[in-house]
Amino acid sequence: MKLPPSIRDSIKKIETDNVNGAVELTRQAADVLTRLIDRPTSATGAEWAATIEMAAKALVKAQPTMAPLFNLANRVLLAVDLAAEVDPIKQTVRQNCHDFVSQIEQSGQKIAGSAAALIEDGMVIMTHSASATVMQAFLAAQRAGQQMDIICTESRPVNEGVKLARRLGRQGLSIKLVTDAAAFGLMPEVDLIFVGADSVSPHGLVNKSGTLGLALAARHFNIDFYGLGGSEKFLPDHYPLPAEPPKDPGEILPEPADNVTVLNYYFDRTPLDFVSGLITEQGLLSPSALDQVFEKLAIHPALAVV
Repeated sequence: MKLPPSIRDSIKKIETDNVNGAVELTRQAADVLTRLIDRPTSATGAEWAATIEMAAKALVKAQPTMAPLFNLANRVLLAVDLAAEVDPIKQTVRQNCHDFVSQIEQSGQKIAGSAAALIEDGMVIMTHSASATVMQAFLAAQRAGQQMDIICTESRPVNEGVKLARRLGRQGLSIKLVTDAAAFGLMPEVDLIFVGADSVSPHGLVNKSGTLGLALAARHFNIDFYGLGGSEKFLPDHYPLPAEPPKDPGEILPEPADNVTVLNYYFDRTPLDFVSGLITEQGLLSPSALDQVFEKLAIHPALAVV
């Protein structure tokens, strides 16, 4: 049994996307599952469930560090287990995809509001990479009348931080764009650091490489360091987050060099002890409060090992 070529192509597109964040990729994943169940077929309910499981596992493997893709797939599979016939399965998948994307969009607005409330007039806030939720927080603070200076890092190697800086600048915000390495020298003038999260688990906050360094520097300079992410970013302790495969060496070294091995990784993991708190749709949660959240999370057997 194989997935239709158009579905495989869409999953491959998600796998190779190194620019869009978790929210946009989750929308694309939901669209993949919805298009899959909209295809005409004579399959039985059991065959449909198996096909959906195959697609769900493929989506998780496509971006293994992005918790929302896992949680979307997990939610759909847990719901499909409760439906035995073709039509209920299709409706279940469609409804859960719609509800999950709506949840992400609504939680993003709530998170942005909570984060914006931490911004005081005249503050300097640093961010790394290009989180859509962090951008929403800055715009919410601007609408509330707060004046602030924002420091964006380039976020190499694909420089998504540059794109964020352009977007914020077009909205009339005061932006300073710096190289990743230069960010540390600016710490003495920074009041807050906001970063997004691809996943949050007892093992740490996964975000763009360089986040761990900023968290360590923030601790040294006594700067509040907040991760912004809704419950769709949470992963339980017993979920084995797959190792990130190395990315294209040419992004760092266009021309090969003798005896040089390029290690191009997009993500790192920051221990929760280095995070002042996680701003969620439920408000600001301390690292210790997150333990109770993680304990309640369930995993569908098909995704226990992907």
